[in-house]
Amino acid sequence: MGRHHQNHHHPLRLPDHLYLSPPSPPSPAFSAATAPTSLLAVKSAIFLATSTSLFQEVGRSRAFAIRDRIPGFKTSAAFFTTLRANLILLDLEHTSSVANPPDILHPADWTSPGNSGTLNSTAPSPQCHSYWHSEMANNDDDSTVAALASLPELTTKPAATDDDRVEALHLIADSVAQQRQLASTAIIFHPLTLCALVLLFGLAYQNLYKGSYSDWALVGTTSAGILMAVLITVRWLTGGYIFEAERVGTWKWLDEGRGGGDSHSDTEIVGSHDDILLTRYGDEVIGAIVLRGVRDPSPGGGRSRKNAAPTVGQIRAWTVKRRYRRKGIGQGLLEEAVACCRDKGWQGPEFAEKHANSAKLVHPTFSGGFTKRERQAREMLQRVIEEQGTSTAGGKKGRR
Repeated sequence: MGRHHQNHHHPLRLPDHLYLSPPSPPSPAFSAATAPTSLLAVKSAIFLATSTSLFQEVGRSRAFAIRDRIPGFKTSAAFFTTLRANLILLDLEHTSSVANPPDILHPADWTSPGNSGTLNSTAPSPQCHSYWHSEMANNDDDSTVAALASLPELTTKPAATDDDRVEALHLIADSVAQQRQLASTAIIFHPLTLCALVLLFGLAYQNLYKGSYSDWALVGTTSAGILMAVLITVRWLTGGYIFEAERVGTWKWLDEGRGGGDSHSDTEIVGSHDDILLTRYGDEVIGAIVLRGVRDPSPGGGRSRKNAAPTVGQIRAWTVKRRYRRKGIGQGLLEEAVACCRDKGWQGPEFAEKHANSAKLVHPTFSGGFTKRERQAREMLQRVIEEQGTSTAGGKKGRR
């Protein structure tokens, strides 16, 4: 009986080798002398009682560690506590909210003199927030300036070498070859072509389908053959643009009309070669315009009248690489052409009657798209001339 009473006050102690970890004396009580020196120590002290009550084992003087019960669970809980504390501190430093956070979330100073055992909240000042936001704005401005500085430069200059002229001719020839796609689209989707296709499909169905399922295969193959025949016909009708592109992209076309001072010619070309303006995006040629000065005297005039006739600038070619179209590059080229004519004392400019993209090699029924594009180009040129004339007149008036 007495032995049993003794065991009740003194729990049974097993040999040390039977424990997963040897027991240790209980931790000392929390006091002001042993106050924690950081927010991490405060959090560990707060959560100590909960873990002790949950994992206390009879006969042991301290809580049983989770990693001792679960094999492989070796990650320390201090890592998660440190991560959570750092996130709280980071949020307190970089927050831009007007409302101040509660005092419990502010970092505490345990070791400040004159405040033993008391918490001193140190909330970030508004000056700190304004400084941080100004630094972020400066960094954004610097990154934007660096990104803009890395972009290639967009320039428009006259072609100075033969290589520049060759690149311009290649670009013009490509634009002429691309007209084949516009002509093919206009023919295929024209109402007459669509009606003809529906009629042919209907005739094939009426004559080949007899009511059995095997007739559908015959109708399908016949319809596919009709469609292929129409596409081949369209390809043949628009094949002339390939030959036109080969003709335009040569030196012969560039010097076309220069008869070596032929007196029987109705017009006289000014200069020994055409002026070519190139727009470059970095080192890549993305736009070109070919300009020529021409004297066009009135009918019946002699050679003296021809020399006295005014010179008119004519645009023989004007194109922009496809991926850079509708971005203002073409209008910029027209503005440069107008400025070039003003500098040389020429009138105009205007589009030549036989410019590089003027060829209409399909029936007028299908050339509505070409007519519309040419009208838009002439309207844009006229608008640029009016704007340039207005700005020049305003400048002269201001100088007076």
